[in-house]
Amino acid sequence: MDKNPIKDRAKDTCTEAGDVPGKHRANTVGLPAQPAVGEKPQAWEVINPTGVVRKVNFKPSPRLTTLEGKTIVLRWNGKHNGDNFLARLAELFVASYPTAQIVRAWEKDPSMNKISGSQDASRKMAQSLREMGADMVIAAQCD
Repeated sequence: MDKNPIKDRAKDTCTEAGDVPGKHRANTVGLPAQPAVGEKPQAWEVINPTGVVRKVNFKPSPRLTTLEGKTIVLRWNGKHNGDNFLARLAELFVASYPTAQIVRAWEKDPSMNKISGSQDASRKMAQSLREMGADMVIAAQCD
């Protein structure tokens, strides 16, 4: 049976470090921590891929005190069964708040039956929902 010097060294390193063999800490993988003689350590530049986030404070809309006489817009992003969930929710709203107007956005504007994909597309969708006269919007993803 061939011996694997890296595996054997990793086992020794773990045992020396007080760890359980086979369970390695990031700094005890069995390879030397120092570069080989005559080699210079490699320099790494760490880059944050998330970019800069600009935080904007805003005042949320006031809470509705009643749903009677309000326009409730239901928004579906096209994922499986989201429309079924919102259709059932519409039935419950009609039974509980008969004067509320229920708008199924996916029927009124089928172009909104998708994930927005960008800030600009999200703004356009929000504007479209506003134009539907929404007092309240309920969105469902249903993954």
